[in-house]
Amino acid sequence: MDLRLDPLQERLRDAVDAVLTRTGELSAQLATIGVPTLSAPERFGGLALGLSADIVVNDRLGYALAPSGGYRETVFALDMLDSDDVRTEHLAEIIADVHKGTRQAVPVGAHLPAGVRVKSGRRLWGESEPLPRGDIGLCVVRAVDDDGGSGWYLVLPEADTCSVESFDHFGTPASRLRFDGAVAEPLPVSADHGERALAAARLRQAALLLGMADRILDVARTHVNTRTQSGKPLVERQTVAHRLALLKGEADGWRLLLHRAAWEFDCDVRPSAAAVLAVTAEHAQVASRTALQLHGVRGMLAHSMAATGYRMISVESVRLGSPIDLWAEAASTA
Repeated sequence: MDLRLDPLQERLRDAVDAVLTRTGELSAQLATIGVPTLSAPERFGGLALGLSADIVVNDRLGYALAPSGGYRETVFALDMLDSDDVRTEHLAEIIADVHKGTRQAVPVGAHLPAGVRVKSGRRLWGESEPLPRGDIGLCVVRAVDDDGGSGWYLVLPEADTCSVESFDHFGTPASRLRFDGAVAEPLPVSADHGERALAAARLRQAALLLGMADRILDVARTHVNTRTQSGKPLVERQTVAHRLALLKGEADGWRLLLHRAAWEFDCDVRPSAAAVLAVTAEHAQVASRTALQLHGVRGMLAHSMAATGYRMISVESVRLGSPIDLWAEAASTA
């Protein structure tokens, strides 16, 4: 297996690692190296480097246990707007702020069944699912009409028709939008376009989970090499060493699968993103449970890296669907 990155990906990986050592707001720091514009189309002011570039970014953010949900949601929303049939001229100022990292875009109703309804006069009512906390500049919303059908709408949140509630969602800073007659602009988003945007989001999520799994396994490896039991390091026990070796080997295979899927996506070949996310989510869950078990009681402490990784993976591994639902979807479309 050749796990080496190409020169561009190597430079991008190093740039993300350098950003993660800085102080300040992460989204603004990432903006200095072009994130989230890497895969965005040129008409949005993006670099159009494709999904393969985003895979590297998410892998490194995952390894740092800095999921930066606002970045992934922003790219997801921009993907939904990436259609020749969507007018974006009036969004130029907001998109410029998004690229600077000062505001974010969010999709609403893309992860969970739509909780927003559209009434006469193109007004939206209802509330969103939990979203990453931040200054939201635009929303791409899936809303249900009176006939039970659903469609996509563009909303620019205004204080009098859209309120924001901040809270912690499983220990992660989150927010929820409440629409009270928000003005909505219909978006001509086809089913195929929506599925493509969702596939890209799932592959980015898979990269994040692989990065998290790598980090938690490295933490576990360090622990078993320094923790002694009966006079010798834990790693000298075959049951411990073999479990970690198996997980590290599997991670290499899943990473190759992920990079191939991203390459296929950039070549306009639709990969099975549901299956890729399902297998990486299961791998991350097993890795986090293994690390927690190997740490014993120490792993249960709130400040433990093993416990932190376990909590994050528990949330991120089901954000775009549970593995069992993803496998069922992959099987139905095979």
